[in-house]
Formats: sequence, structure tokens, C-alpha cells
Amino acid sequence: MALKLRRGVNADRTGITPAQGEPIYTTDTKKLYIGDGTTAGGVEVGGGGTLTVNTQDFTSSGTWTKPANALWVEVTMCGAGVAGQPGTTTGAGNGGGAGRVAAKTFLAADLPSTVSITCGAARAYSVSHGTSHDSAFGTYLYAAGGGKNGDSIGNSSSDSIIAHLTADASSKCFGTGGGEETNAVVDGCVGPAFGPGGGGYGGWDGYSQAAGGAGGKASSGQYQAGPSPATGGGGTGGASGTTGVAGTAGGYDTVTGFGNGGGGGGEGTAGAGGAGGAAVRGGGGGGGGKGTTAGGAGGAGGAGFVRVRTLCFG
Repeated sequence: MALKLRRGVNADRTGITPAQGEPIYTTDTKKLYIGDGTTAGGVEVGGGGTLTVNTQDFTSSGTWTKPANALWVEVTMCGAGVAGQPGTTTGAGNGGGAGRVAAKTFLAADLPSTVSITCGAARAYSVSHGTSHDSAFGTYLYAAGGGKNGDSIGNSSSDSIIAHLTADASSKCFGTGGGEETNAVVDGCVGPAFGPGGGGYGGWDGYSQAAGGAGGKASSGQYQAGPSPATGGGGTGGASGTTGVAGTAGGYDTVTGFGNGGGGGGEGTAGAGGAGGAAVRGGGGGGGGKGTTAGGAGGAGGAGFVRVRTLCFG
């Protein structure tokens, strides 16, 4: 069945004021108009107006201001990531979990001129999850902070179009092996669809390898069914040595804006373990490497991240 727009002759068009984003087609002049909520008859498409996308990225809490001539607003966000677990003299640390994700598209006319933005605070590995680690777009959408093994954390907004990919039971946004020690896997998990990556496991030859695991890469859209050694792509794992080499920082994906996981620290074969790499934008920190004299510190998790993209016409 064909999609039919609101239509009529041009003389009738000027007698109405279409709602923001509402299309109107004139059957006699064969032209298309888009409503902005205030202009009688709407604004002609191709008649001097242009479509533009306004992108505002928030790496700390602030205020979003609706651009002029806004039609639609798309919000994507993640909660804060978790720091990697410190290593010890008997074992390496787990990679920290990445923040959960949420996304939704709004009609611009349904939003006020400004909306408060909350970027969740990065979470230490030893700290229990709380709402301070969650990100939010006013009261319209939120994304819970990341977790680690044993956590019980609520999902992100139930009306998110991708919330079902980050449910607690099947989330792959934790660090290595879902946040647990896994003999065959040391890289951090790739993020869920359009989400940040988990931290790499610290190096320890009692498990897979003495070098730290790579941080998980932020996903550009493909949902990862499970972790594997190929999921690295974030921070580089540190090499083993007398003193373990630190894992590198994760950085972030330039397309989605979400953070990669930090690399795990390498094992210290006759000294301290290497520190895990830090993460940004919701990524998980790398785990600390095992050390002979002391374990390496876990890398910091990334604070929450919110991206607001607005389609404007005018």
C-alpha cells in the first residue's frame, strides 16, 4: 500500500499551519512542503531551505539547547564504565565492564527548548553500582552504568530501540568473558550494538598468557554474540617482563563516539604487574597484571557519554 501524505491544491495549503515535521504535497503545483509549526503552508522543500544535522556530544553533564528549525532529535547514550580489577601476586585482574546503551528518536516539537544532560560518573571496581553512574537525557531516556561479575543492574530505558541488546542476562558489555576469569579469552568484549567496549584482562601465564589482553572495541553497529580473541581493537595489552608493561588507553570510536576498552597490564615476572589502560566515553578499564612483588592497578573506566543529533530544516 502506497504511503500517502497530506495533500490538496496550493490555494488550500496556505490556509493551514502544518505541525513541525509534517509533510504536505500540492496536487496542482506538484511541490512538497515541510511544516515548522509556525509558517502558514509550511516551508517548500527545495525552495531555499536546506536539511542540516546538528550534532552535540557530551562527555560531562550539561544542558542541550534545541537548535532553530529542529524537526527530529536522535539521542544515543551510554552509562559509565567500570575500572579494571587490580592484579595481585597470585592472579591478574578482570577487565572492567562498559556502560549500557540506550537510543531513541523524538519529534522536536515534543521537547522543550533545553534539556539537562547527565553523564554518569566513572565507577571504581570496588564500588557498588548506584544511579550516579547512569547517564540521562532529562527524564526522557537513560542508560545504566556498566557492571562486573556478580552485579545486578537494571536495564536502560525500556522504550529504547536497542535496550533488548543490553539485558543483564545476555549483556556482552562486561569485560573479559562477561566480567569473569575465562581461561581461553583475555581480550575485552566488543560493545553491544552502537555501544562501548569492555576492558582487557590482565596478563598472567597461569591463565591464557602473560601479556595483557586487548581492550574491546566500541561497536559500529554489529551485535557481538560472544567474546573471542578477535574482539580486541581497543587499548593494546601490555607485554610481560621483569616489571609488567602497562596496557594502553582505549580511546574512542570516531563514528559512534563511544569508548573502546583499555588494554590489560602485562605480568611482572620478577616485579610489579603492569597497570591496566584507562577508558573514556563509557568504556571499561583494563585489568591489572599479576606481579611477583605487587599486582598492577586497574585502569579507570570511562564516564558516561551522550550524543544528541538534530535534523533541522530552514
